[in-house]
Amino acid sequence: MHFKHRLRDATLAGTAAFVAVICLSYLKDWTHFMVLSAPLGATLVLLLLLPSAPLSRPKHVILGHLLTTCISVAGLAFIPDPTLGLAICFGLSITLMVLTDTLHPPAGANPVLIYLSGAHLTPLDFILPTLAGTLFMVGFASMYHYIFTHRRYPFGPKVTHPKNHAVKDQQPAEQESRPASITD
Repeated sequence: MHFKHRLRDATLAGTAAFVAVICLSYLKDWTHFMVLSAPLGATLVLLLLLPSAPLSRPKHVILGHLLTTCISVAGLAFIPDPTLGLAICFGLSITLMVLTDTLHPPAGANPVLIYLSGAHLTPLDFILPTLAGTLFMVGFASMYHYIFTHRRYPFGPKVTHPKNHAVKDQQPAEQESRPASITD
C-alpha cells in the first residue's frame, strides 16, 4: 500500500477513534457509569482497522464482552480468594468464549480489569457499562465504515454512497473472504 493511502487510512481511523472516545466520555457523564475501558479500546482498534476479521463480528464483540464480564462478576461473588478467582474466571472465560463461538481477544482482559477495579461495585455497575460500550462500538463502527470505507460492517460488498449514485464494482468472491482493509 502506498504511503499516501496508509496516511489517509491512519488519519481516518485515528480521527474516528478520537470521536468514539469523546462520545463515550460524554455518555459516561450522561449515564453516570464508566462505558470506556482498556478492553473496549482494543475492541475499537479491531472494529476500525480489521472490520471483516472473524473476531470483529458484532456477536463476538458484544457477547464475548458480556460473557467475560458476567463470569467475572459471578467470580467476585462466589470465590473469596481474589488470586484464585481471577485465574478461574480468566480460564473459564476463554473456555466459554470458544465453546459459544464468541471469542473476542480484548474481552479476555475483562476479568483482569474487573478484579483490579475492586469488588465493592454491584454487578450491574460492570454489566451495564459493558453492554452500553459494546453496543456503541458496534454502531459506531457500522456508521464509520458506511461513510468512510463504503462497506457494510462487518461484512458485505461496497455500498452505494448517498453522495455517489454510481454502483461500486463487486469484488470477486475469492477476495471477499479476506479481511477488508480500509482502502479496498
